[in-house]
Amino acid sequence: VGYGIFRMSNLQKNRFRSDPNHPAVSGLETISTPTNRKLLVSGWWGICRKPNYLGDLIMALSWSLTTGFGQVLTYFYPIYFLGLLVHRERRDYNQCRKKYGASWDKYCERVKYRIFPHIY
Repeated sequence: VGYGIFRMSNLQKNRFRSDPNHPAVSGLETISTPTNRKLLVSGWWGICRKPNYLGDLIMALSWSLTTGFGQVLTYFYPIYFLGLLVHRERRDYNQCRKKYGASWDKYCERVKYRIFPHIY
């Protein structure tokens, strides 16, 4: 599941960037920015702002879950990775806010969740 979310969300983003008229992405909703960029607000990128991070985190957690709950050490990786990706998301948020201005605010109103739908 995690790998599927990771791959499909990245594929959607890359297809849209390389060819916005591609049939797989041409119907996606966007918000235009003053720099003539478009922010995806539907598809995977309408569920949360970083669906690829969500997929990555699900993969990290699933590898640890295979060891059960008897070993705390095996959960170090997903916990560390969670901190890393939350930090990266916050940094990206601030950079995008500066870069896109009011368009970013509209985007955030539309796509409310950062990584975890209905949670964060």
